[in-house]
Amino acid sequence: MQQYRSLFGNRNFLLLWIGTAISNIGDFFNSIALVKVLSADPAHLGLWMSLIMIVKVVPGVLLGPVAGVVADRIPRRTILVTADLLRAVLVGGLVFADSPSVIILLVALAATVSTFSGPAYSALLPTLVKPEELVAANSLSVITGRMAMLIGNGLGALVMIFVGAHNVFLIDSASYLVSAGFRLALVLPAAAAIVKTAAQHTSLIARFTTDLKEAFVFIGKTPTIRHLMTAIAIAAIPDSALSVLMTTFFTVEMGLPAEGLGVVWALMGGTAVVGALAIGALGNKVHWKYLLSVGATYIWACSMGALLIRGVISSSVFVALIGLGSGAINVGIQAAIGLLVPNEVRGRVFGAWNTLNNLIYVVGVLIAGWLSDRVGPAITLMGFVTFYLVVGIQTWFAFRHEGTAQQTPAAAAAGD
Repeated sequence: MQQYRSLFGNRNFLLLWIGTAISNIGDFFNSIALVKVLSADPAHLGLWMSLIMIVKVVPGVLLGPVAGVVADRIPRRTILVTADLLRAVLVGGLVFADSPSVIILLVALAATVSTFSGPAYSALLPTLVKPEELVAANSLSVITGRMAMLIGNGLGALVMIFVGAHNVFLIDSASYLVSAGFRLALVLPAAAAIVKTAAQHTSLIARFTTDLKEAFVFIGKTPTIRHLMTAIAIAAIPDSALSVLMTTFFTVEMGLPAEGLGVVWALMGGTAVVGALAIGALGNKVHWKYLLSVGATYIWACSMGALLIRGVISSSVFVALIGLGSGAINVGIQAAIGLLVPNEVRGRVFGAWNTLNNLIYVVGVLIAGWLSDRVGPAITLMGFVTFYLVVGIQTWFAFRHEGTAQQTPAAAAAGD
């Protein structure tokens, strides 16, 4: 637990972490309130909710690279504070929205703003902590994201019972203002400064093109980063389909009611938190390559256990245990990028990661749903989770020459 004590003694990290936790909770806080408001048109509720899900994902697919460039060219604290202020306005606007189309537009705009916030946060974090603290810091980030989904949805639903949907939107709007206050209080070290290049004096389009080219050149010429991006792309394939296929597997093939399925997902979320906490406590004692390789292979084994050793209890236990591996993979990816990618291109690499995840998510969900209806969820799921085993094998061999000591961004840059 020494790693966590050190982090909580770091004023900048604490401010960033608290602000991000509040902001993340805000992302989920109004979910049930949106359902409530859109339920005024029950005949089209399914259509409206589908559109809500789509507009939350599409900005990440289209604007991920742009967000990465922005994170490397504009002070990242400025991006985070501006994003919170804009989301406060957009979510507050839901109070006055008088039609589903306006609601969906506001949600789409808020999701677009969030797309710029993600790479800025991920790129800023490694500059605020010591290299040996980065695994613990990233584990807390993963935990924050998981808990925000659980707390945000649950708290938003509870508050709505007492104050109504529109007041939930107002509270959510205020939460972003509080988050902006925490982030505005950051006192950034010199390492967090954005490096100015000659491209800064060219036109906006030329500068943007140059920035993207720099990122792709860096990824292409750095074998470790190239292998890492390959692993991310492969792992995103089963990630995209896991929740959909597990849902149909339990409800259609196992006959588990929705209430029981909720318990299974809650257990999985809980184990993910436990896993991320344990990894963070170990800090840099566990190299990120083992988090990726062993974590991916572990998820494959648990998924196959759920499919082959069938039973409501046994399958539920295996699925719950998947959370331990999912936490390991996310922490491993964030730690690897934070440690190996120089500060001046880190935002673009995180932007590329987000784009890959969102793009493959959309395609993967569509393919999984189509196959599930034709060959059944169990067989489809078995095919998808095989990609986890591929990631485990690929990362084991691709990174077998990586040392056990964590590498700093400066060292990584020097090694190019």
